[in-house]
Amino acid sequence: MKRYFFTLCAAFLTSASFAQNTPQQHAAAIDRVLEAHWQANQVTPNPSASDETFLRRIYLDLAGRIPTAAEARSFLESRESGKRDALIDDLLARESYASHFFNVWADVLRLKTHFVNTSNVIPSAYRRYIRESLRANKPYDVFVREMLSAKGYAWDNPAIGYYQRDPDMPLDNMALTSRIFLGTRIECAQCHNDPFDKWLQTDFYHLAAYTHANNSVKEAFEGARIEIKRRQDIIEADFKAEKKTATDGGKAAEARKQQRLDAMHYRPVVGVIKNPVGQLLSPIGLNRKADSILKLPHDFKEGDGKPFDVMTPAALMGEAAPIAAEQDSAEAFANWLTSPKNPRFTRVIVNRLWRQMLGVPVTERFDNLRDDSRAMIPELEEHLVQLMITLRYDMKAFLGTIARTRVYHAQASSEAHSLGSVYHFPGPLLRRMSAEQVWDSLVALISHEPDARDTEREFIDARRVGISQMVCDAYLAFDGKKLVDIAYEALGPDMELQAKEAAIMEEMTKANRVKDDAKVLTLRRAQGDIRRERAMKMIEKFIKPVLNGLAEQKGVQVFEDTLYKINPNPSVLVSETWRRMWLPGYGPEPATEAELKAVEAQKAAQLTELAQRLQIPTERQNDFITHTKKILVEWHRASELDSPAPRGHPLRTLGQSDRDFVENSNLQASIPQALMLMNNEIMTEKALLSPWSPLMLSVTKATSAEQQLEAACMALLSRKPTAEEKALCAARKLSRAEDTVHALLNTKAFLFIE
Repeated sequence: MKRYFFTLCAAFLTSASFAQNTPQQHAAAIDRVLEAHWQANQVTPNPSASDETFLRRIYLDLAGRIPTAAEARSFLESRESGKRDALIDDLLARESYASHFFNVWADVLRLKTHFVNTSNVIPSAYRRYIRESLRANKPYDVFVREMLSAKGYAWDNPAIGYYQRDPDMPLDNMALTSRIFLGTRIECAQCHNDPFDKWLQTDFYHLAAYTHANNSVKEAFEGARIEIKRRQDIIEADFKAEKKTATDGGKAAEARKQQRLDAMHYRPVVGVIKNPVGQLLSPIGLNRKADSILKLPHDFKEGDGKPFDVMTPAALMGEAAPIAAEQDSAEAFANWLTSPKNPRFTRVIVNRLWRQMLGVPVTERFDNLRDDSRAMIPELEEHLVQLMITLRYDMKAFLGTIARTRVYHAQASSEAHSLGSVYHFPGPLLRRMSAEQVWDSLVALISHEPDARDTEREFIDARRVGISQMVCDAYLAFDGKKLVDIAYEALGPDMELQAKEAAIMEEMTKANRVKDDAKVLTLRRAQGDIRRERAMKMIEKFIKPVLNGLAEQKGVQVFEDTLYKINPNPSVLVSETWRRMWLPGYGPEPATEAELKAVEAQKAAQLTELAQRLQIPTERQNDFITHTKKILVEWHRASELDSPAPRGHPLRTLGQSDRDFVENSNLQASIPQALMLMNNEIMTEKALLSPWSPLMLSVTKATSAEQQLEAACMALLSRKPTAEEKALCAARKLSRAEDTVHALLNTKAFLFIE
């Protein structure tokens, strides 16, 4: 531990000059560290990888997919001396970088697109926050600090999604936080002193005290709740005053009290206020409980405390992390955890990113660090830690540096690395693609826009967040008294219609008894009409006044999205109405029909131009455009899909994490995977083998079996076929383009990163 402390001190002293170095100079410094290690351990580094191998590797590592055939040819045919460096910079600047590393962080952070029984406003905002943080290249320490200090509403601070991934489970969340960002497993100490490490149960509770005050904000009804309570308190006070002078023991006063409470219609009026919201406000934010106190559990049995002892916040390692006056305890925790002086924070991220590029971390179990955890090459890890601090936690700069090292440009080692042995990094380790890399590579073979963003999904997510914000602000625009008054105005007509519905249901019961099916059907229709009328009354008497109140406060006009297909079911019609309304400042403005037609026309023009550029015969261009439009809607990269994908989706078959545990993806091959790559619908003319896919367009242009093989290899493997591959295809008489593609797609050469 002391060794790392002095290393970090040295990093600060040398950072002024070190920071001026170019990526090439930083890479050369890493090379020198490795060269000294190789020489000391008599290790011969692997030979340099070919351009073809480097090209495919760097695309998969930085862009998350294989290069298209056109991208491959452009790079391989270039004679520029610095083309590798130029490609590294180009890939780091692309949208595909954010797409790929979104998948990486979704696995680490257990990101889920949908929460159970909620409006999903927080995951929608959180998903966008992670993507935009990567797109903007937010420094890693800032990224983590924002998440760990987050509070507020989802639309103001989407980073609250980190804590809301484990809503109202602060102890479990702290155990995961320690593992993810400090590489420290303290979950055992949640229940007892850790038998395998130094952590005491009190250590865990002291650390958890920083964020124990986290509390979900689920609605915006506090004002109404206070007002209703105020009215109930008035009735209670009047009752007590009357009872003091009563001669009947307060019986009459009790009756009058109950009569007044009944007249309040407490439950119905609360229903008027809450029911129109549905799940739009569940949950919407995070705050801290001012009076939160964390105590040791009732069954605490260790010798350094007693059950129910109050636990004050205290850091787990490194420097102390006191909470300043008026400072949020979570902010103090976030500052301590992300400090470059924290002995494990930087160590974890450099191992995670090094593993991402080389296949093996410098410290094997970097998510289970102990005081005696030793890197396979300690001087390399120390250097990488110093580099990350010098680069101010710029992940792109760090990855770009690794990508320029000699070890990254070397041929891959094919021998498996076993846990506990030392890997000397003579080159990257041969490894299988992740599920997302396989899927995104298939998208690159199927779609002419492999890195396209799903703008429709982005719009829906932004609207979801904007609508929840609008509903929340609409409720908060009124004081509690006004909101309750509006609710009572809406309650009168609703109760009249409820009485009519009750009478119909009574008649329906009688009709059912005598099995008068015709009358039952008529009554059901009448009941449906009344329920629809109740919904429309609630919209007119409650939702519109509340929404108009917000519009008046903001000085704007309420707009109706006439293209939104509202669900006419009376049970959801009221809450659906919010989704049809829009106020300026609350998410993106709904598109008009004319705007949608203009977008469609622009897309059609782009596809026509693409068809001409690809030399599609004029008589076939409509077929090409129709197919390509469908592909662009249905085939998106993994980062644009639900996280995780639904069960049964090819991503899950390929081993995508279920997002229930940290880094829970699976790289092991399986029979279902093999069957999927041979027989799935992906491998049909609806997708990969369509005559209009980029893959098949390049392959079918070939005039001979040998040229088809060359085109297929360039598309799938980013290189020309070897002599052995040519001989094998000739021996198996793979004369059809589809057969050649099928054969190559199911080889290890496609599925592995060399």
